[in-house]
Amino acid sequence: MQKLLSASEIAQLKLPGLPTSRDNIRARAEREGWYAEDVVGRGGVRRVYQLPEKYLNNAALTIPSTGEARSAQPAPAMLDIEKLQMVETVLDRVLRQKGLALQSDKRGSVVACMYDYAVRGGEVEAIETLLTALVA
Repeated sequence: MQKLLSASEIAQLKLPGLPTSRDNIRARAEREGWYAEDVVGRGGVRRVYQLPEKYLNNAALTIPSTGEARSAQPAPAMLDIEKLQMVETVLDRVLRQKGLALQSDKRGSVVACMYDYAVRGGEVEAIETLLTALVA
């Protein structure tokens, strides 16, 4: 099962072949007929989308390298949907425990940052600790 993301969250991922603004993501989703659901939350109703496989399969995210190779162009990596879902799950759990909600553009930024941390080796417990400290 694939995680549903808001247009802002998708834009924050900066996936190749996709626009990087919320409004343009919405337009693309409408034009291409992406699966979408309306989700009711604290801030009202928001539309979330399922990214088509063609964008996930071609998603080359740049991961900054370390050490001497820093000046070199980082090698692309495939989007790890399991890590993305893990970050979303942990964020949802922390926000629910604290009784908080994030605006979709802020949420997208947090998800992108925590995803980057996860692909660099960050574990679930460390991500949860970081998020808990951020919302404390």
